[in-house]
Amino acid sequence: MAVDLDHGLYRDLGDEVVSVPVKAAATWAAGDFVKLTAGYLEACSADDSPYGVAVATLVSADSPSTSGDSEALVYVGGNNHYIVPPDTGTVAITLVGKKCDVGGAGSAKISTSVDGSLLIVDVDTDANKVIVQLNVAANFAGV
Repeated sequence: MAVDLDHGLYRDLGDEVVSVPVKAAATWAAGDFVKLTAGYLEACSADDSPYGVAVATLVSADSPSTSGDSEALVYVGGNNHYIVPPDTGTVAITLVGKKCDVGGAGSAKISTSVDGSLLIVDVDTDANKVIVQLNVAANFAGV
């Protein structure tokens, strides 16, 4: 199955879209994994636990200068499927059913997993991409 999509929403299975306050100077591309920092949205870095996936691109010209001065739409929940490339390496069918971490805002770390914030549900070996769901249970913080 070849898909002409760099990364982002692959299959909409009814996850909720919520509006979330944005952190000052935050930027991301549509389809990037995003996290909450002190209640404000910003792009994920490697090994971050994602809150959701950005619905639309946020460029620096549109990013707020003060945290909370604007909001962005985010897919949240564990049903939708997202397609992303690996941060490094080659995908294989043996990855299906395994957990992995965020490799960056628009990628999955398929080499190792610490928090297992993504669940690999399929692979596209032709495009070297994984199809993932947010593993929302792994993303809950303790009290």
